[in-house]
Amino acid sequence: MKRHAAILAAATVLGVGAPGAMIAGAALAQAAAIPDVFTRPDKGNCIACHQLPGSLGRSGGDVGPPLAGARMRELGAAKLREIVEDPMKANPDTAMPPFGHHRILDAGELARIVQFLQALPDDAPPAVAPAAEGGVDAGAMQAVIERGRTLWLRKFKDKRSLAGCFPNGGRRIAAAYPQYDPRVKRVVTLEMAINQCLKAHHEDLYDAADPETMGAIVAYVRSLANGQKINVRIPAAAQARFDEGKRLYVTRMGQRNFACASCHVQAAGKRFGESTLASVEGQATGGPWVRNGRALTLQARMRECLERMGAAPFPAGSDELNHLEYYVTYQSNGMPLKMPRRSAS
Repeated sequence: MKRHAAILAAATVLGVGAPGAMIAGAALAQAAAIPDVFTRPDKGNCIACHQLPGSLGRSGGDVGPPLAGARMRELGAAKLREIVEDPMKANPDTAMPPFGHHRILDAGELARIVQFLQALPDDAPPAVAPAAEGGVDAGAMQAVIERGRTLWLRKFKDKRSLAGCFPNGGRRIAAAYPQYDPRVKRVVTLEMAINQCLKAHHEDLYDAADPETMGAIVAYVRSLANGQKINVRIPAAAQARFDEGKRLYVTRMGQRNFACASCHVQAAGKRFGESTLASVEGQATGGPWVRNGRALTLQARMRECLERMGAAPFPAGSDELNHLEYYVTYQSNGMPLKMPRRSAS
């Protein structure tokens, strides 16, 4: 809890501001026509964070407050437009994107959102069961792990293998990564350690972002450490790298002005669309996540999140992502590694 409180103190990046009002006098019947900009992921996507009145037949997320017509009309059209256009003016810590200020929505789209909100009915949102990230797809997971095992044991030209580069053939090593290597003065992830082995044996390196090779190998090695408690160490020489990871975690990025902490600290446990937002404490215990038979590592998921923020993702294996992974994994210290999971999206 102390660690979580410290993250909250550093993450003055969230707190969803209350939405506003629309064009006064709009007919309530218009509320049934939900505009596409309200639901499109590349536009407002308001439905991901806000619940609508139950009579509209659509559930939503609960990161932000539920939307009801009475409150929207009480705020007034001008105030509501101001909130949607740049909510940080009213609440600097809001997680709500600056839709107009960052040109996510143009003037006409802002007007459509405002008109829709003011036309909403007043009934309560529907009761929705808590969302889950998804259960284990045992067949898909086993296929990925078996593919990783084949690559792990594949003989190099010199008759060695990846298994020969690590203690005990790679068993129980995954819980100690990422780790700081004083020889190269860098944070080394499991993916980097795998490529270091390949390089030492004059083999072609794997793309750190490739789910078919590196993702499968990481899934296999983590399966060899299933149940082991995460034990990431931060020596004095690595403190600056750890601090950089923390800074990146709480820094707003991209067109949507999100930070990692926006979802995984202050909104942790809430529903974003059809998924429950995981807490930073425990994020590193799962994965790789298997989607469509492909294994996504923690860095692959981070790159996806950066894209959703509207930010150019850091390259896989970059110092930025390595430091982020270092920080995030440390937050799960003492928690056991879990078998890879199937992603819900």
